[in-house]
Amino acid sequence: MGTPEVPFGLQHYTVDGSVVLQFSGELDIWANTVLSPHVVRQLDRPCPRVIVDLRPTTFLDAGGLRLLVRIHKQVTAAGGTLRVVLGRPRVRRVIRLARLERVFTVLDGFPASLAAPGEDDGSGPAPPEQPSAVRPG
Repeated sequence: MGTPEVPFGLQHYTVDGSVVLQFSGELDIWANTVLSPHVVRQLDRPCPRVIVDLRPTTFLDAGGLRLLVRIHKQVTAAGGTLRVVLGRPRVRRVIRLARLERVFTVLDGFPASLAAPGEDDGSGPAPPEQPSAVRPG
């Protein structure tokens, strides 16, 4: 009997002084419950610029929105800025319906200024060789 597949994940890394939190899979109430402590711990140190990368996110519901709002509150309370990179149309629609594009700085692609050398299509940097990943299981 194998380990059940976990439908979500989190990688976090730093690029040019910006902390990147890249969520993958389903960002729902279960993901919120499991990933929140990891996110809080990651943002517990000074992080003037935080980017939440939702491009690999396949599903977003109220639990995921709650996690994004928690990140926004923690970052701005510490005097930092938060940018959210959107991906799939389904995720974009949820952000739009929740009117969070008025709260977050929403980007259509990863900031070109943070792209790896030779990457200018806005798809974003390649994570470092050993990003910190959270995959509960």
